[in-house]
Amino acid sequence: MLLSLIRTNESPSETTGILLIDGKPFCGTLEPPTVPNAQHPKGAIPVGWYKLTLTKSPHFGRVLPLLHYVPGFEGIRIHAGNNREHTAGCILVGKLCGSSLYYSLSTETELVERLNKHRYEDHYIEVTTPERFFTDHCNSIDDISCLFYGARYDRDQPLAGR
Repeated sequence: MLLSLIRTNESPSETTGILLIDGKPFCGTLEPPTVPNAQHPKGAIPVGWYKLTLTKSPHFGRVLPLLHYVPGFEGIRIHAGNNREHTAGCILVGKLCGSSLYYSLSTETELVERLNKHRYEDHYIEVTTPERFFTDHCNSIDDISCLFYGARYDRDQPLAGR
């Protein structure tokens, strides 16, 4: 199973993006800023491809995705969280609204369930930028613009209509 994290907005305080599963929009993401600062001295993990496994997190006490071979980082996981204070370097998942995530724990649960269904396959995550993703994967601008719908949370739109 292939996950792609497309970083769509980088600011001095955080990095937001879209997580795709096998090319389809799954959720929004929140990470530390790509440029290190006082709160996040290392910044976000580098753009690249990483092996992904499900292991029990000693910190959270539950099974979570773990990224392997991340240069300069250890223990990078994908997990629930609602704002930039909830990440020390990891990738947070949920429905993105501004720089906050909603439905984060249910999104984490669904991601772990999907990965667990394919536990005998190798899993990888591609961390990339829109320009690189578009060049490598998309045939038209419509392909990439449709990704934003699946990752964003609109408070004014009822959930049943999605």
